[in-house]
Amino acid sequence: MAFCSKCGTQLPDEAGFCNSCGANTASGAPAQGGAPKGFIAEVYTRSLDVLMKKPILLWGISLLHGLLVILAFLFTGFIPLLWLPIILVLELGMASVFLGGYRGKAISSTQLFEGFSKKFFRNAGGMGWKYLWLLIWLLIPIAGIVFYIIKYYSYRFVPYIMLKEPDITATDALKKSMAMTKGYRAKMFGADMLLIAAVVVLTIVFALIALIPFLGPILLVIYYILLIVLLPLLIGVLGAAYYDKVEKENPM
Repeated sequence: MAFCSKCGTQLPDEAGFCNSCGANTASGAPAQGGAPKGFIAEVYTRSLDVLMKKPILLWGISLLHGLLVILAFLFTGFIPLLWLPIILVLELGMASVFLGGYRGKAISSTQLFEGFSKKFFRNAGGMGWKYLWLLIWLLIPIAGIVFYIIKYYSYRFVPYIMLKEPDITATDALKKSMAMTKGYRAKMFGADMLLIAAVVVLTIVFALIALIPFLGPILLVIYYILLIVLLPLLIGVLGAAYYDKVEKENPM
């Protein structure tokens, strides 16, 4: 029986990280001490570790999610009142997949439908309420984009809060997300900007590599395929990483 040396939590077999404090472990052995990582370093280290362990499964579920979104458009005749609630609840299900995968739990495609069987209209309404407020902030003249970015990070935990608290109202979910993200919004923004910068740099590098005859264009195509497949997954896992870390450090 193994326990985390940092917080004392009992560890499951072959745990990569402590589910309580996030400390790194070695094949289920107690976590070793050491200097704590910064916010960005920790979320990226754990997110990449999760992504590398389950790339095919996460990609397959993500692909199914995309297919279901397309089907929602087709079978509702592109009527927003019909397809929008379905897509919003599917997004909630995808958040459940990423969070479960990040926390080392078993994940499956059935999680995509989690929001349909339990309070569908409440789930759709809660997600819709989040995006409605983002739209309202965006429409503010001149400074709208600034307010949108701030509120985007303020409301970022709404899906996870709604998953964890099935009885919470949409308004309360927004309020709780704002309270939880206080002090962390700039850190999440910085982590996202780092990802964007890395993608820009890599794209420039591979664009230059593409100038090499024969091999260059092939490498560029491979890069774009990996970017299309892995980038959405990394963004999803990072979102779960933000919530997991903040929930542990700033429980409400």
